[in-house]
Amino acid sequence: MRDLARLVCALERTPLPVFSLRLHGDDVLAAQIDFLMGRPVVYYAKFNMSGEFLAYKNVGGVEDITVVDAITNPTFSYSPIIQVDKLPNNMMKNVKVDKSSGYISIKLKDVTSLAKVSSYKMFYDEAPLPLFLFKDGKPILGTFMSMNDSDSVSYFYYVELDSTPSEMFMKYSSQRVEKPAFTNKIDEHGYIYMKVIKLRKDHPLVMLHD
Repeated sequence: MRDLARLVCALERTPLPVFSLRLHGDDVLAAQIDFLMGRPVVYYAKFNMSGEFLAYKNVGGVEDITVVDAITNPTFSYSPIIQVDKLPNNMMKNVKVDKSSGYISIKLKDVTSLAKVSSYKMFYDEAPLPLFLFKDGKPILGTFMSMNDSDSVSYFYYVELDSTPSEMFMKYSSQRVEKPAFTNKIDEHGYIYMKVIKLRKDHPLVMLHD
């Protein structure tokens, strides 16, 4: 749940809505982040609390996440919780995912290159793209991007890490001669911050190529 809250709230100008529903017998919160070849790409986490808003803030490197019934504290970012009775059929089908029809993977040489891909949206006054972390042998860190809004092909830009970071943000500065670094603090001046979202398993729509 902490990763889902970071995904929809952290560094966003307007937090993304999340959907409360039953999935495979579990209560979950879910967010649609992308649309690939006619199918929505949804990320979700188990959820057993009741409320109207998912509230998130990061102060001094400590993430505070809660569920509330009303927006009362301006220090939090609030994602509206949308209660869903039934999902559309195309989202409920238990179809085996064909990875060959998923994202096209592009392996990058270093984390600095990944930071450049993630932060490109800031040129358009938008939040950096989220970085997704999962294991496929070695820890994989990457982000998804299309070349333009009308492009039907999405790419997964990634790097292999030597170890799994414990910090859930990455800071980067194009003005300093230093490599990107993982951190939990997002209030140091002079840096661009990218949120890291840890997946429980490998991404079912990503096929990595050596």
